[in-house]
Amino acid sequence: MTLSRFIQSRHLVRGILVVLVLFAAVRIGFPFLIQTETVGREIERTLEAWTGADVEIGQAAEFAFWPYPQVTLGNVRIVTLTDRSELAHIEAISASFDLFGAVRGKPVFSDFDLMRPTIRVGWDADGVFNWRHSGWLMQAIDATKSAPEGQAIPELPEERIGTINMVDGVIEVAQDDGAAPFRISDINGNIDWPALRRPLDLTLSGIVNGEMSRWTFDCNQPLALLAGHNATVRTNLAADPTTVNFEGIANLSANAFVAGNMTLSTPSLGHLLAWQGKDIPSVGNLGHINAEAKVTTAGYTAKLENLKLTLDNAQATGVLDVNMPPDGLPQVGGTLAFDRIDLRAFLSAFSPLPGADQAAGGIDTAFIHQFGMDLRLSAKSADFAPFSLQDLAAGIRIENGRASFDIGDSQFMDGRMTGRIALTEQGFRGGGRLQMSLSNVDIGAIVNTLALPGPLPAGRGSADFELSTDRPLWATTASDMSGQFRLAMGPGTLTHFNRQAFEERAGKNAFFNFSEASDGSFDFVRADVEAKLDRGLAELTKAQVEGNEKLLTLSGMIPYRSGSVALAGTLADRPQADAAAVVTPAISFFVGGSWPEPVISPISILMGQQPRQ
Repeated sequence: MTLSRFIQSRHLVRGILVVLVLFAAVRIGFPFLIQTETVGREIERTLEAWTGADVEIGQAAEFAFWPYPQVTLGNVRIVTLTDRSELAHIEAISASFDLFGAVRGKPVFSDFDLMRPTIRVGWDADGVFNWRHSGWLMQAIDATKSAPEGQAIPELPEERIGTINMVDGVIEVAQDDGAAPFRISDINGNIDWPALRRPLDLTLSGIVNGEMSRWTFDCNQPLALLAGHNATVRTNLAADPTTVNFEGIANLSANAFVAGNMTLSTPSLGHLLAWQGKDIPSVGNLGHINAEAKVTTAGYTAKLENLKLTLDNAQATGVLDVNMPPDGLPQVGGTLAFDRIDLRAFLSAFSPLPGADQAAGGIDTAFIHQFGMDLRLSAKSADFAPFSLQDLAAGIRIENGRASFDIGDSQFMDGRMTGRIALTEQGFRGGGRLQMSLSNVDIGAIVNTLALPGPLPAGRGSADFELSTDRPLWATTASDMSGQFRLAMGPGTLTHFNRQAFEERAGKNAFFNFSEASDGSFDFVRADVEAKLDRGLAELTKAQVEGNEKLLTLSGMIPYRSGSVALAGTLADRPQADAAAVVTPAISFFVGGSWPEPVISPISILMGQQPRQ
């Protein structure tokens, strides 16, 4: 039994040795059986059949048979058949081939390596693609294009392509304006396309506009896609400025479109715009952006539905329409609904607001002529430090060199607020207009929030502002505004004004500091104030504060640029319906000096009158 097993094991060893000897003999003998010149000519013909162009080989073919048969061509040029213009130059092309086919003189090539290729892409004056020639790939594309979509093409050849590896490649895309070609360098990766009927899988990396970028793409029906039919694609572009993912349907016909789910993320919109060669510094102030949407394109327009957008720390949902016509300005429109938004930061994305660092004088506001916008915004809460608005409904519009931000409605200080910021054709640098209406708001809360000093009203009221400036918005202060201001209040309180103390000191026919009569308050039933503003100077055309017993009236000038006042006023009995009522003589006075502690000068002392007894 032991001897039988030994004999069997000896037969096994002999069998293995015979196989190894035959394999070695085949590998050693095949090179002598192969006509290398035939293989070299066949790979040249294969390349010409693929591209439909002429292939020029600068160096004779070199062969290697271990670990697998491979042929290498050096200094390869692919040129057009007409004007001999160069489509590509490849330092070396290597391809694997089958030994049995090579022995028969019909080698089949696959798995190509392109060493340092330079590929040139462009279109002629008639818009014809420079790589579109009569090669078998184009023939297969044309056959697929002429067949009904989704129908198999039985005569389609089962040409094997395999894997194309690219090492240190360059792609140059010609520009229509004759400028230097757009260049993508340091391209490395592979294109895996086993056969025409098989899926395509692409993974490439390269330097695009100075940024290392990685692109992956796969398609289940690549030939249908190239033929202008619908095909399912998945693609990802990843670089420092942005990451983009798309999965859905694509079509590359004359009516090209995509429809599917897209995500985009960028740490800086400014960085992304600069990478794309767009110079819109103000819009670039927007920082981190994330977007998820169902995108559908048609021509030069794209619709983003079910949009989830994150701008820095603000989240929004909505719909956006983007139109980028080749001969017109890009247009953005749609609606965005925020839970919470920082309006100051959002508007500052376009230009610094009043109070910004004066060093911002270099801000480029050309964006107002570079694109159009019609965007409607809503927010449950909108912050504009130090204030907050609720249930905001607003809109941003940029058109024909004009820009505006409109607040259609909002809750503000327990009341309502509407308003508008409009810019002239010169943009932010040319100034603009500010209109604002407050209805039934808590005026005292506004005063307290702003920490304004001096005697000021507290209570509910309505106010209207109509202001304008001819200075750059970022450099505008309250002293640069001109316009009108109106305030109307119902019952309220004038803080830091003690009427009785004021009357006592004014009756003594002596100057006194207003702070001597500031310990108290004056309740009123109504208050009306109207003023004209002219670049730091307010003309008080009407100011009446009517209490239960007294009526306080003021008029004059307030040069608030310098923090001073120059007002004439009276404190008189409130008009009575009863003509027989006892009337107390009115107190007339002058208010001058610095706010909030001006000096009160009774008119009697200015006119040399004696004090009241």
